[in-house]
Amino acid sequence: MPTHIRHHEVDVGMGLEDTCVHCGFCLEACPTYVVTRSEIHSPRGRITSVRLAVQSEGIETCMFCRRCELACPSGVEYGKLIHNVRKEAPLKKAVNVIMEKPSIAFRLIRSSKGLNSPLLKRVHSLLPSVEKPLEYRDESPDLILFPGCLMSISFRKTVERALNFIKSKGYKVEVVNGCCGLSHYSEGDKDRSEFLIRGLKEKFRGRRVVSLSSNCTAHMREMGLQVEDFSEFALNELKDEKINLTVTLHDPCHANLLGINKTTRRVIERLGINVREMDEPSFECGAGGGYFIYHPEIADRVMEIKAEKVKKSGVNLVVSTNPACSIALAFKGFRPIHLADLLSIETHELR
Repeated sequence: MPTHIRHHEVDVGMGLEDTCVHCGFCLEACPTYVVTRSEIHSPRGRITSVRLAVQSEGIETCMFCRRCELACPSGVEYGKLIHNVRKEAPLKKAVNVIMEKPSIAFRLIRSSKGLNSPLLKRVHSLLPSVEKPLEYRDESPDLILFPGCLMSISFRKTVERALNFIKSKGYKVEVVNGCCGLSHYSEGDKDRSEFLIRGLKEKFRGRRVVSLSSNCTAHMREMGLQVEDFSEFALNELKDEKINLTVTLHDPCHANLLGINKTTRRVIERLGINVREMDEPSFECGAGGGYFIYHPEIADRVMEIKAEKVKKSGVNLVVSTNPACSIALAFKGFRPIHLADLLSIETHELR
């Protein structure tokens, strides 16, 4: 883990912007700066607006990928700064609360198809189909499988495959559908994000937890929860499985920030899968959580740049361990696949 990423705490007086020396290393790491070439939409510009206490649309256009933190030589905790200065808009708050209950989100998304609303049309263009979340619990389970909110309804088959893989290793499992609070946190809703973390901490207490969405894994760890990413579980449980396949790899932003993507790559290597690297694998996919719903113009431009980077690999099959990233990649015509899918699908089905 990078040394400048510390355990979550509330900064009473903030002052996080004071460590920025305006060197500009963050600029090319920032997807919104890359597509706009505007300082307003760069980490440096946003920090300046906070330092000068002036309103800036750039605060809202941040995708919260935090790639700037890895580029920053001064260790500016940019994600924490944005969390402290943002104020969650009522619409975003309502959507995030709905997503806390994937079964409710599923019913609302499915029933709203065809309604004349630009936002809903955008949702349905990105999510052409959703499925009812998987409900499952063995008697006396010794392990929790936590898909995360979006994975539960957009990639139910992946959840089923992850469950079957874990059970094949002799574990009794309970599937817990819910939200890690990352969306709330990124939008500045301190109270709700902390409420969700407290609830998960109580639910997970004393139990082994495998998280299926790698950005959720990263966020929960930063909030102090002891969770295991599916890639880490798979790496420890793999025996002699080999898969004759060629893929390219996308590194989800927060998973990359905490180094979880390295474990994903070790699993791919252990499986003997051939990797053709895309250009800059950790470049933002364009989803930004729910960003691609609320800021479609910038999101689409970021997705287009990401698509060009993927195309350079010459491979259409993209390993992605985070659902929002997978949705963005599928939207651009690629075939995203999770590690749980790789471990379950016959090779000929992927060709």
